[in-house]
Amino acid sequence: MRFSGGGRGRRTWVCPHCFRRVGRGGFGFVCVTGGRECAEDRRLAAADPLDRRATCGTCGHLTTRRRCHACGDRLPEGYLESPGRIVALAGPVSSGKSTYIAVLVHELLHRLGDELGTSLVPCDDRTTDDYRERYERHLYDSHRTVPKTQERDGGRPLVYRLGRTRRGAFGRTRDTSLTLVFLDTAGEHFGSRDRMETRLRYLAEADAVVVLVDPGDVAGHGAASNPASGAAAGGAVRTAGPSADVLTRVLRHLGEVHAPGGRRKVPVPVGVALTKLDLLWPRLPDNSPLHRTRTPGPVFDADDRAAVHTELRALLTGWQEGGLARRLDQSCADYQLFAVSMLGSSPRGAELGLGGVRPHRVEDPLMWLLHRFGMLDRGTG
Repeated sequence: MRFSGGGRGRRTWVCPHCFRRVGRGGFGFVCVTGGRECAEDRRLAAADPLDRRATCGTCGHLTTRRRCHACGDRLPEGYLESPGRIVALAGPVSSGKSTYIAVLVHELLHRLGDELGTSLVPCDDRTTDDYRERYERHLYDSHRTVPKTQERDGGRPLVYRLGRTRRGAFGRTRDTSLTLVFLDTAGEHFGSRDRMETRLRYLAEADAVVVLVDPGDVAGHGAASNPASGAAAGGAVRTAGPSADVLTRVLRHLGEVHAPGGRRKVPVPVGVALTKLDLLWPRLPDNSPLHRTRTPGPVFDADDRAAVHTELRALLTGWQEGGLARRLDQSCADYQLFAVSMLGSSPRGAELGLGGVRPHRVEDPLMWLLHRFGMLDRGTG
């Protein structure tokens, strides 16, 4: 959780940038002018960060901006008062993490934001600039794939606050929020347990984790010929790919953090999303729920969610990957299976297909979490 503790002096929070858990003394105000002469202002340094505002003694400006002393990054507005929930993203090389981030953020800023009545607000200008330069200009302006994240890149997360106002009985309203932290780390960082623990400590502090899975790792070549069969083309025996290894490491890491000794299951929600669903469409039955689109509306469709989850469990069994679902059953108290397509068709090299970006069900994991965290009502009928 982002916040823990009782009294005012014993509270701790997790910085959404560096993922360190610190107390009240780990945060402080920063002047709105950003001037050098204000950087060491004693009045701001002495101000209580739990107060909503402070006045710079050097220039006299009022500020509400607060930052983490450990990393120096600015906190989202109102973060200490209402930290929200942090959702972490994981996945191996080629699972499509960068493309998923690019498309999901774009959908939340446009189509999904209008549909769900949500607002997606970047925590600072750097998040806005990074998204624009690293994702949007490639995918939506140049109609090209998002460049692969290099091992030296991805150390700086994109941090957004997803807010929604829920209307209750008697016309009362309640504001809720979710902190979306997209750390687009290179897939190589999931290649070993040591790398994951040192570079991705945000997993340990996340309120939910979404693991992206490359369909080529679990469906193999058999998916291209028969999605109900685990046999590879030509009768070759297929071995599990890196996606299964990454999922195992993530589950082990979460277990050691949240359920040491294996005495209980991991309590945080875990979503496992099969990406590049469009590669499997030609071989799926016509009546498969994976062909359907979600019924638009600001509600969670539990029946549709159950149908997709059940279908994916059956497909995993057919691909001889039933062990993956059993591993989730044994390790997680709350998990769901998803299948998404970020682009809608395979790109031609670095160029997008003729239809451009045509996402399919990319919002499903988020819709589930919004419902899970009480931000989205369950649909009826």
